[in-house]
Formats: sequence, C-alpha cells, structure tokens
Amino acid sequence: MDRQQLEIVSLTVLATILKCEVSAETSRKNTPQWDSLKHIEVVFALEDELGLQFSEEDLANLDSVGNIVDRALIRYAT
Repeated sequence: MDRQQLEIVSLTVLATILKCEVSAETSRKNTPQWDSLKHIEVVFALEDELGLQFSEEDLANLDSVGNIVDRALIRYAT
C-alpha cells in the first residue's frame, strides 16, 4: 500500500469513528472528538483495515493523519 492509499484509509477510518469531517491536517490536538477512548477505537479499526499491528511504542504517536500514515509505512516495511 502506498502513502496515498494509506492516507485515504486513515481518513475514512477517522471520519467513521469520530463522526466528523477530517482532512490530512486532522490531529488529536485539533479534534475534540478524538479523546482517549476514541483513540483506542481508531487504532483497532486501522489495524483491521490495514491488516497490520502497531507496536506499543506506536500507540502514543498515532496522533495525527500524517503520523498514522508514517507509522503504517514503517510497519509495512518490516
């Protein structure tokens, strides 16, 4: 999966779970709906959709669309 595809999947998952409009600039800092409980839902949904598993170290860093895509690319490379 390339960067663009990962971004599309990430945006779709975030929009579905957070029930709001999202963009490439969406992050936990600028999206009040993205609280700690939603964060767990986001991570599980991303793992299911992308067919990968994020490490414990990744979890705290999955706080924006860009970081999600970057971490997913790393997971696909390993």
